[in-house]
Amino acid sequence: MELFDELNDNGEYTGRTVTREDAHNNGLRHRGVILFIVNSKNQVLMQQRSATKRQWPNCWDGAGGGHVDAGELGMFAAIRELYEELGIKVKPSEVRYIGAYLSEQKTDKVWNKHFNEFYVAHKNVNPKKIKIQESEVQQIQWIDFPRFKEWTRSRSPELTEKYVAFDALIHYIEKYVLN
Repeated sequence: MELFDELNDNGEYTGRTVTREDAHNNGLRHRGVILFIVNSKNQVLMQQRSATKRQWPNCWDGAGGGHVDAGELGMFAAIRELYEELGIKVKPSEVRYIGAYLSEQKTDKVWNKHFNEFYVAHKNVNPKKIKIQESEVQQIQWIDFPRFKEWTRSRSPELTEKYVAFDALIHYIEKYVLN
């Protein structure tokens, strides 16, 4: 049974833990993470979510992401999720925090109220060595930065609605990588 730390609407811990089911059925705020991978060619690794996902099936997203377990630090959850979904190992020293935001999406299947943290790691990864977790991911693709910027800024329906995270990555790359 997955347990999450419950947060209030300011993103602060309430001291309670809740099950995944409770969080998603009752709109209880909890933590999520996204980890972007950028290679030495300034390409961004994107994953296409599985068609069976309850939220954003078939949509493109950052390299790895998911929920933060109760008592877990966001960076370690991001590292864990990346390894589970794509078999890519990164060290904490390779991961940089680039932002966070509160989000809420409600569908007939799930009520997600997240405090999302997003991170980036610079790593050259051979796509042939990636081990896709098929229950989570359909495929992966390296996207050149100019295309990534254009695609995510277009708010394409092909993408998850994590626009704040995409914009934070664009800002990070333009300020700290391309200069």
